[in-house]
Parts: sequence; structure tokens; C-alpha cells
Amino acid sequence: MICSLASIFLSLTAEPAASRLAVIQQAPAFALTTQEGKPLKSADLQGQVLLVSFIFTTCSGSCPATTSRLVQVQQELARQGQLKDGRVRLLSITLDPARDTPEKLRDYLKLYDADPASWTALTGTADEVAKVVKDWGMWAKPIANGQLDHPSRIFLVDPQGRVREIYHLGFLKPSWVVEDVRLLLSEKQ
Repeated sequence: MICSLASIFLSLTAEPAASRLAVIQQAPAFALTTQEGKPLKSADLQGQVLLVSFIFTTCSGSCPATTSRLVQVQQELARQGQLKDGRVRLLSITLDPARDTPEKLRDYLKLYDADPASWTALTGTADEVAKVVKDWGMWAKPIANGQLDHPSRIFLVDPQGRVREIYHLGFLKPSWVVEDVRLLLSEKQ
């Protein structure tokens, strides 16, 4: 009897098994403006799994492909019922705040049939956005015809505000992302 009680106690107090998604870093804080013109701070999103992408609405390169794949992720998460209680949110932060007003971002989400119930596009002043871009380890450089050269990175953030995966366009398979989101949702908080 003592052995079985001891093993029960140990199983209740033991650390959970290590996740295959390591903690990379704490997600940088931000305070920006949504496509609805409302303020949003990263602190407002505590307790949610986040998929954070960086795009600009006039992009003719990787942004359309990234957004299209994230729409597939959003649709699959919705199909599985993972979006109904607000535990998962997609965020797209502009790299071009001079052109990407809240209205332009709202139109961008509509163009891709992204559901704004679980997807927020963010902009701000040039200084606000530049700080967020730098804090997240991103960058954007002007190139010909008004385009921006930039990396295609999508950050998976857990409910504790920690980056757990960084995808790039070549490693953005919707089924993998959905599985990673489900893993984070199942982890003991």
C-alpha cells in the first residue's frame, strides 16, 4: 500500500514530460493598433497560443504565400474546434506602417478570407512598428518598385508568452502548424 501511495504521489508531483517544442525565448512585448483601429498589447493576449507573422499588404513576394498558408491553418483549427473559445489567435504585424493603415489591413484580411474573429492585423506609427520588428529579430529593407526585402518568419507563442517554434515559408506546412498548436493547447499550464 505504501509503495502504491508513493508512486501516486510521485506521479502527481513529477514534472511533465519534456515537449518536443523547446522554449526558444520570451516573446517580445508590443503595443500596436488593430485593423479595427483599436489598441492591442501583447499583455492582452496572455493565456492564448499565438501565431505571429510579419507581412505588408502590397507585397508581391512571400507575404501572399505565408498568409494563404496561415488561412489554411486557421480553417483547420476552426474545423477542429480549436478557435471557438479564443485560445488561439493569429497576428499579422505590418512591415510597412506608412501604407498599411487599419483600413488597408482590414481589406487585406478580407482578400484572403481570414476570419477576424481569431486573426488580428496590427500596425502603428513608424517608430512603434520599427521597435516591434527589431525586438522580434525581424528586418525589412526597401528594394525596387516599392517592395521590401524581409525574412518570412512565423512565430509560435505558447500561453505563457514564450516562443516555441519559428517557421519560415519552406517550413510552413499547415498540418504541422496545427499539430504544434494542438500540442501547446494540451500542455499543462
